[in-house]
Amino acid sequence: MSWETIRDLIRDEWFILSLLLMWSLAGLTIICERVYALWKVIPKSEAFKNRVVSAIEAGDLAKAGALCETATEPLAEVFDRALKVFKKNPTKVVEAVNSQRTVVISSFKRYLWALGTVGTSAPFVGLFGTVVGILKAFQSMSVAGSGGFKVVSQGIAAALVATAAGLLIAIYAIVAYNYFVARVNAISVQYRLYIEEFLMALAQHGPVGKAAEGTAPATSQAPAITPAE
Repeated sequence: MSWETIRDLIRDEWFILSLLLMWSLAGLTIICERVYALWKVIPKSEAFKNRVVSAIEAGDLAKAGALCETATEPLAEVFDRALKVFKKNPTKVVEAVNSQRTVVISSFKRYLWALGTVGTSAPFVGLFGTVVGILKAFQSMSVAGSGGFKVVSQGIAAALVATAAGLLIAIYAIVAYNYFVARVNAISVQYRLYIEEFLMALAQHGPVGKAAEGTAPATSQAPAITPAE
């Protein structure tokens, strides 16, 4: 494709191509932001969990609280909430942990709805460009009063370019969306394990909630945590 053809396509299909460019930039921005936000979340959270659990097992709840207040890991929000509730009403710790964990996991899904929207809508934007290109091809035939490749080539080329661009954007956006969803689910599972270990350590200093029916008391085993939706 020559530069002259590309220039003509941009001139004739600037609206469709501008929409696709906006979709592409939005998708790439979200992907970069989520990669940065989720980078090494699990290793950092595990290291933080080990420090807090060690402080609790050593009987230093004040140190554990200080670690939670100064840490930047999202898991710190869950532990900090649990320790504050434990001081006021130990039997409500499990409920507090579950609710705060749901909030933290939801924050990991930030902007993923927009990335999914880009992936699902980009092909339709390209399809719209395809329809417009074909309409222009038929219009060219009507003006020329005859058919032929030269008459319809520009409209068909614009249609194919718009379709290809829409599909390309959709492919990488959907792949990235599925990756981030799987990544967040993996983090959610790891957080559940970290929180269970945290509750088991905290249970040494008092009951942290009512044990589930048919299980050991809370002082010897941490209650099960309801998975976040």
